[in-house]
Amino acid sequence: MSKPCCKNSWLIILIVVSFLNGTADAAPQLDAGAREPIVITSGHMEAEKLGDKVTFTGNVTLKKENMTLSSDSMIVFYDAGSKEVRQIDAHGNVVVRKESRVAFSNDASYYSSEEKIVLTGDARIIEKENQLGGSKITLFMRDDRSLVEGGKVLIYQDKLEQSHDGRKNK
Repeated sequence: MSKPCCKNSWLIILIVVSFLNGTADAAPQLDAGAREPIVITSGHMEAEKLGDKVTFTGNVTLKKENMTLSSDSMIVFYDAGSKEVRQIDAHGNVVVRKESRVAFSNDASYYSSEEKIVLTGDARIIEKENQLGGSKITLFMRDDRSLVEGGKVLIYQDKLEQSHDGRKNK
């Protein structure tokens, strides 16, 4: 049975970090080459089959290293054996921010082992004035690259002005 749990985002952070480490009694300790933990904050959390699936609703924000993903709701799925995050599904008003890029979509799925995010439903990426849009966009977080399927690209080049002597000025 599901139980509504906590309005306090700190408690949610501690619970998620504990699940990621497989224990509930110690603060996370990272090895030199280890990835940083995933931190999720929200207004509401429900755990089903404690440790298998956790649903977050209400101003949900996921932070991982230098990436932020926000949405109306998120469902975190854990691997039954290792209790590590396997997949995270985000629904409604999805926004992904990483450095100077912002991506938008109706839905997104984050695959932990591959460190990729698949955006669907009016998916688009904006970087400066340039835009990519498609039916499906895959963001490869490790490689810092994107794959756009069924879409279009709008690239705005800097407008150059010609001076009187023929040189180009910005």
